[in-house]
Parts: sequence; structure tokens; C-alpha cells
Amino acid sequence: MPRVQVNGINLYYDEAGAGRPVIFVHAYPMGRRMWAPQVAHFQARYRVIAYDCRGFGDSEAPPTADSYSQAQSVEDLRGVCLALHIQQAAVVGLSMGGNIALHFALAYPALVAGVAICDTGAGSDDPAQFRAVTEGWARAAEAGGSAGFSAAILEHPIFAGYAARGPAEAAALRGMVAAHPAHGMAHTAQETLAKRPPIFSLESRLRALTVPALIPVGEQDLLCLAPSEFMARTIPRAELTVMTGCGHFNNLERPAEFNRVVEAFFRKLGWVG
Repeated sequence: MPRVQVNGINLYYDEAGAGRPVIFVHAYPMGRRMWAPQVAHFQARYRVIAYDCRGFGDSEAPPTADSYSQAQSVEDLRGVCLALHIQQAAVVGLSMGGNIALHFALAYPALVAGVAICDTGAGSDDPAQFRAVTEGWARAAEAGGSAGFSAAILEHPIFAGYAARGPAEAAALRGMVAAHPAHGMAHTAQETLAKRPPIFSLESRLRALTVPALIPVGEQDLLCLAPSEFMARTIPRAELTVMTGCGHFNNLERPAEFNRVVEAFFRKLGWVG
């Protein structure tokens, strides 16, 4: 299994295909395997990379809370690019991964040909309430390990809605959650999710963003609709796509449609061949 050393830790990744690079950044509490439908599709035309963020899956999970933050996640993505000799990439992130992709584009626009910010911005409407939720996840992980964390996660509407789609979806979600070390989930919830800036607080930075942006969001993803619409209005070169019949995980709920939307965006960028 390939890995790169980034900022003092090993991050594991999957790579497939050849061509212009596309990097996929996963959601919380998922992992790189959530992008399996996209890796299978895009590898025919692109060099596709999907990695486990620090604290997730096969990647290392530093033991101390101060090793985790939104800024650290951005630097880890930059480190992945440097280690894999990627001078510019299209970056696709969902939820937590969407925040990482957005902040990466803000910090390092020259490295980003285009950014897809998918189902991103949960908690922006009520940051205090979102902090309480994420701190509850952290406590569940610390007290109950992976089992306690999984139970707490599945109570939240974002994840309960996906699990309710059927036994296969519920089993896949539980399997991905169980693959992570509990302390990695706790530290990420406390230090990255709870402390990241709400989307609505980024207006001046979003208006200055020159990178083309695609904003896909599920019509049933009520926590992310307003932040997604705000980003689409505020980022100069942004386009919004509301996906019907989808909740928070549109890449898994409607993978063929999601792939078409993202690939059409790449073509508009000239990010082909």
C-alpha cells in the first residue's frame, strides 16, 4: 500500500490511472475508500489520488490534540502534492474534505486548477450548536472507543439519513467508521471540526478566490444548502449544482450523476488529457 511521509507522519493513499492529477479528500468520519466509485470512473482519463487524512484509516494518528487543525489538514494536502511531484491538480473534497479543499485553494491557488467543494459548510448556520455536537462525538470516542463513536455518529441526521437508505449503506458507513482509531476521531472533532471558521465568515476571502469552483450539494442536505448557495454567490468563478434526491453523500448516493457533474466541470476547465 503506497504511503508518503508528510509533516512527520505517514499518510496512505490509493493511486490509479494516468494523465492530469485529480485529488479526492474524504469526509468525516469516512476515509479514502468513500471515493471508490470516483476512482473507478476517473482513472480511465486521469491520475487519481485518494488519501486518508491524518487520524483516519491507514494513515498515522498522532496521539496529541495539538497535531490536528484545519490549517494542518491544508498543509498535509500540500505535502501530498509535493511528495507526489504534483505541480497542479483538480481537487475534490466533500464535507470535511470540502473544507480542506476550499482552504487549500485559498492558501495555494497556484496549485489548484479547479476545486469541487461538495456538501460543505455544516455548522455554519449555528457554530455554537455544531461545536457542541462535535465535542459530543469526541467524548463518545474517548469514552467508548470505536463502538461508542459509531453509535454517536449514527444518531446525527447527516449520517442517520445515509444509513437509512438501506442495509448496504448502513454497513458501509459502520465499516468505514470502525476503520479509524478512536483518538484520531476525537482529536479531529475537537480541533478541526469544532474550530474551523464558518463558511459565512469567509466572505472577503471567497470574493478574492480566483480558482474556478464547482459547488455540488444534495437537495436534502439541509445543513449544507445555505452555505453552498452562499459560496456559489460569493466565489467569482463558481457554479452551483443541487442534486435531486441526495442527502449529504452525493458521491455515494448518486455516483453516476456526481461523476458526470464533476467531469463536465473538468472539461470546462480544460482539465483533460
